[in-house]
Amino acid sequence: MDFFRRYFLFIQLIFMNWIGKVGVILASTAFFSFFILEGLTIIGVFRNTYTGIVTYFIIPMIFVFGLILLPIGWQMQKRETGTTLYNVFFEKYKSGDIGSHNFWEKVVPVVGILTIINVLFIVAAGASAMHYMDESEFCGTACHTIMGPEWEVYSVSPHSRVACVDCHIGEGVQALAAAKINGAWQAIAAMFDLYNKPIGTPIHNLRPARETCGKCHWPEKHYGSKLVKKTRYQDDEANTPKYTTLNLKVDAVNGVGSGIHWHIAENNEVRYASIDDQREDMIWVEVKRGDGEWHRYNNDHIQDSLIVEPEPRVMDCVDCHNRATHIYEQPDKAMDLAMVTGLIDVTLPYIKREGMAAIMTHYDDKDSGLAQIDERLSAFYSIEYPELDSANIHASIDAIKTLWSRNIHPSMKIEWNTYPNHLGHRVEFGCFSCHNFMQHEQSDGCFRCHNRHLVDESGESISDECTLCHSILSLEEADPLQYLLDSEFRTFEEHKNTYFREEYLKHF
Repeated sequence: MDFFRRYFLFIQLIFMNWIGKVGVILASTAFFSFFILEGLTIIGVFRNTYTGIVTYFIIPMIFVFGLILLPIGWQMQKRETGTTLYNVFFEKYKSGDIGSHNFWEKVVPVVGILTIINVLFIVAAGASAMHYMDESEFCGTACHTIMGPEWEVYSVSPHSRVACVDCHIGEGVQALAAAKINGAWQAIAAMFDLYNKPIGTPIHNLRPARETCGKCHWPEKHYGSKLVKKTRYQDDEANTPKYTTLNLKVDAVNGVGSGIHWHIAENNEVRYASIDDQREDMIWVEVKRGDGEWHRYNNDHIQDSLIVEPEPRVMDCVDCHNRATHIYEQPDKAMDLAMVTGLIDVTLPYIKREGMAAIMTHYDDKDSGLAQIDERLSAFYSIEYPELDSANIHASIDAIKTLWSRNIHPSMKIEWNTYPNHLGHRVEFGCFSCHNFMQHEQSDGCFRCHNRHLVDESGESISDECTLCHSILSLEEADPLQYLLDSEFRTFEEHKNTYFREEYLKHF
């Protein structure tokens, strides 16, 4: 009880003017509000981005501001009246408000205890804020206008359970400090609309892939082959499916050889320089040979002597898997996937053609786009096929609207192919006439380096043979099983892989 009497005495002393009163009220209110909101969050009463910002940022800032007002109030009181805390204490002693004249005994312990509590509170609030800022939900939703598109595609990606900080922030105090400084600038850019639309890529300050991707994926795990079956629906009335089947060679073979992950095998090293450091148009590519010498392939299509070569980049995972998490789909592939998985009813006549036409149209904003897609497709089926089940039609339309909304964000100027995916390569066959122009905007993927324009001194180019990465077992076939049975199995005889042949037959 004696401590509380001393505490209230201290409060009386710092309530000497209105600034001190405001400081005490702000600090005390913030202190108790923090623990109330933190408790409600822990028990699950509510938890969202805005309450997190209030709890971990605004309230601690109010608390610190309240503490700062206290010495300001004291100095103002002293300047205006010449009275200090010590003087006020003795005035109260003379009036009988306090029983002892020992200022140090009455006040200093309270100040010390309150100081310790304040420091602990600030440390705890800071630690909570740091932990909160490391959560993926904060990264994706705090600045929802800017990061909303990235959050949307991240949430349905293969790495949706990998925290943002695991790839975007390095380990150690230095990396953490650099990330928070960068985050402060991003907050300023968001407040004053100083950010690019769309956000530029590639991100050049990402941690090396060996520190991120390599924690779960490593060359020793890239072994054997992988059977991949791709379904592509045509734009006819029946949405006729065509199948392509590939035997992907996912090996990481050392030395001279093939395999998709050859580039990152332990004894192999590839580096390159690209125009404007965009990793699209290669100026040259170098491969380290067994003797430790670099073998260079120069791009014979680049004649401009004014091109400034950036620092060479050593090839790693993200040079091909550049959209491993924030995956913006190609429109035709997004439609095909939704049809394969049953989200879009493949029995609806012309659903591939009409769906593609709807999502390939430019819309000024999200709401009008969704409304017009719905109106367009609903009108088509109500006029052309009024006898069809409207429930299936509306479910398919909703799926088409979802895939469009996930990939297109007019507010950030994100359209189809704004963020090309370097994985694989551009496919020229089976394109719809209505969007052939899109093909020239897609990434060349593997062909950025594996093309006949990158040649060495002897004129030899980097190989662009298909069999380096995969064997094509069927290509756009309506019945791949029959195609396989009718063929002479040259692919299997060449690779002498009877096991794979049996697995392939089981696949169908």
